[in-house]
Amino acid sequence: MQSAERNMRKQSWHFCMLPFAFCILLLVSCSLAPQDAEGPVRVVEGFVAALEARDASAIIQLIEPSEWRAEIGPELRSYLGLVDEIDLSGERYEVVEQRGDTATVQVTGTFTYTFAEGGASGERPVDLYVETVRVDGQWYLRGLALPQPRN
Repeated sequence: MQSAERNMRKQSWHFCMLPFAFCILLLVSCSLAPQDAEGPVRVVEGFVAALEARDASAIIQLIEPSEWRAEIGPELRSYLGLVDEIDLSGERYEVVEQRGDTATVQVTGTFTYTFAEGGASGERPVDLYVETVRVDGQWYLRGLALPQPRN
């Protein structure tokens, strides 16, 4: 009889622990870091601002720390030297995918530009996907991709 009573107490104890376990699980899940949608958007906004300012050094500092970051400098400066003016208007930034320390930001708007040589100018719609990565708590640019044409 004592054995049956002990089993009943044991089962009651397990049942009483369920709400406690649920509370612990809830606290742990609430304490997990939320996705940082602001960081990826801020780094992409910084990229656009540096592009509009034609500031190659600022753009390079926004690129993920890597060996090739320094190597891209001369080419980037050369390309930016071809443009007199560039401006993004009607811009919209949206995190379209985020997984841990990587996020993809979609940038839409309209680029207005004027080339240095010959002064040709124009306007183009923009639909750009920017891959970002968080390294040591700081967000950086990892890559750019234009959307693929639909067939």
